[in-house]
Amino acid sequence: MRAPLRMLLLLVAMLLAPALASAAYNCSITSPGFATAYSPTAPTDNVTPTYFTITCTRGLGDANTMSWTAAANNGMYPRGGGRNRAAFGGNRINYDVYKDSGCGTQWRTGGNAITGSLNFGGGTSASLNVTYYGCVPAGQTGIPAGTYTDTVTMTLTYGPFSFTDTGTFGVSITTPATCNLTNAPGNVVFNYITFGSAVNASTTYGVTCSNTLAYTMALDATSGTIIGLNYTLALSAASGTGTGAEQSYTINGSMAAAQAGTCATGSCSASQARTLTVTY
Repeated sequence: MRAPLRMLLLLVAMLLAPALASAAYNCSITSPGFATAYSPTAPTDNVTPTYFTITCTRGLGDANTMSWTAAANNGMYPRGGGRNRAAFGGNRINYDVYKDSGCGTQWRTGGNAITGSLNFGGGTSASLNVTYYGCVPAGQTGIPAGTYTDTVTMTLTYGPFSFTDTGTFGVSITTPATCNLTNAPGNVVFNYITFGSAVNASTTYGVTCSNTLAYTMALDATSGTIIGLNYTLALSAASGTGTGAEQSYTINGSMAAAQAGTCATGSCSASQARTLTVTY
């Protein structure tokens, strides 16, 4: 009777062994990514904080604390030097993901990965949010207005046996259509002599608009009268297409010859205000 009992105990022990060996961590990594509006004329980098989430379960035989490493790749449109880019059609905008809000240390693989540990607190499941930053460098002029997108892949390595899981997050960078009068026009000054010759005068101004953005320009009036002298104004161009850099234009003015005017003294001066409108 004793021998069969020993065989039964051995069989139970053999059945228990696989169950204990199969206990293991099981983790996933997710992130909402980031979305931001970017102005090429802003003087500082565009910085957006976001996060990734590590969610894990453990078996009864696993330790209560588990180490992990999270790495990020260069997305779908990488450029030289391990940098990221987002795409709008055939156009690209530079950005990167960083460990710090000062955009000093990239989040990448190897030594640039983010590392940490997860404590289960005695339970069998736990999660952790980890902050990272999306940074779009300032001064990227000449890019068309639009929404630039990218997809970045994250790789999570965890546990004593270096299990892995991958996840992705989206990037959305919108460059709004902008048009600014970056160099305001000066005065159109006529020095006219009564009954004298025709006089011409001009001034310049500058417009900076998003690349490929069409715009028009117009004056509120193209003619007028000052102290009895008639004048006309004309723009060197009525429309343009933005390049992301300043574009220069001219307001040309003229007074016809042989006008008497209404000056009753040796010299007179007067002025009128005109309005220049840029529409886009």
